[in-house]
Amino acid sequence: MQPPDITRVFKGAGNEFEVEIVFAQEANQSPKEGHTYDEIIVVTNGVIELERSDREGIETHSKYDYIFLPKGTVHQITAKELPVKVVIIHPDRNE
Repeated sequence: MQPPDITRVFKGAGNEFEVEIVFAQEANQSPKEGHTYDEIIVVTNGVIELERSDREGIETHSKYDYIFLPKGTVHQITAKELPVKVVIIHPDRNE
């Protein structure tokens, strides 16, 4: 699967605050990964599927849904209904 188009903005003395602006095409998929920091996901357009290690099954999220992923949660996002636009926030990225 192809990764989506991602623009990253880092702020703070140690670049610890990160915002990702994601534009995804059909069947774009993120890597299956977890982080050492919390992640906030806001779907601004389209539909995504989210697989996450702290819940059973695959979740479907659409426009204006807000998702909180605690640090250590392994997850994977797949674009389903286009156009998909997502904002991902790492408020305290420590790596």
